[in-house]
Amino acid sequence: MTDKPRYGSQHSDADWGCDYFEIETDTPIGKIKVCHVVVNDINIISRALAKKVLDTSWMANLDLGSKRAYDRTVQETASALVEIFESTTTPSDVGSEFGEVMVSIGSTKALEKIFNHVILPIAELWKPQIKQNEGFDFHTVCSDMYINFGEAKYSGSANPHGNAINQSKGFIDDEKHLRDYVHLRELALDAAVENLNNDSFGIVASFSINTSDPLEVLKNAIKSAQDKLSSDSIKAVYLVGVSK
Repeated sequence: MTDKPRYGSQHSDADWGCDYFEIETDTPIGKIKVCHVVVNDINIISRALAKKVLDTSWMANLDLGSKRAYDRTVQETASALVEIFESTTTPSDVGSEFGEVMVSIGSTKALEKIFNHVILPIAELWKPQIKQNEGFDFHTVCSDMYINFGEAKYSGSANPHGNAINQSKGFIDDEKHLRDYVHLRELALDAAVENLNNDSFGIVASFSINTSDPLEVLKNAIKSAQDKLSSDSIKAVYLVGVSK
């Protein structure tokens, strides 16, 4: 049984209105790493999210054909997302669409600050349709050159860590991570893509937390991840709780 975790190092991010906490435990939890995002200012993170999805610098090094393939999807999706962000300025404004992107990108920022991950553009920008559950929501690359496939779940009242972990497992079982390959070979470093081809990758399960005891939720998430995400191909598991 995992001991109740505790807060470790803290990273404050004024540009995103967030604090990121690494979570520690005395009980060995193997390949699982945990962090907690506290969103302090919805207005600030809303503006940061809009700026993030409008940033197309990731397309600069793509060949002409790839740029043309992504351009329209990026324009359409970014416009739709910015409209949602601009209408969300207080906690009471947060709906499911904003909440899921907040959890997705907020998680990647925590992984960048705490574990030095490279953030890839969120999948919603380059998948064919603005809203369709085609697989993982976001991706990062860690220093060990593994592509980490991220699934985000948001609720305004519950703690959907179980849903995020179960869907991550289901997507792996359905090989949806492999379906992302044709995009990831354009977006990720060659070494990370080669590891994916050798069935070595990571998982990020991120989820909103709505409780006065976030550490208890994270403890339960660790246990669930130990049970469900134990495949040898999964080299790392990151659990990210997001509170507002």
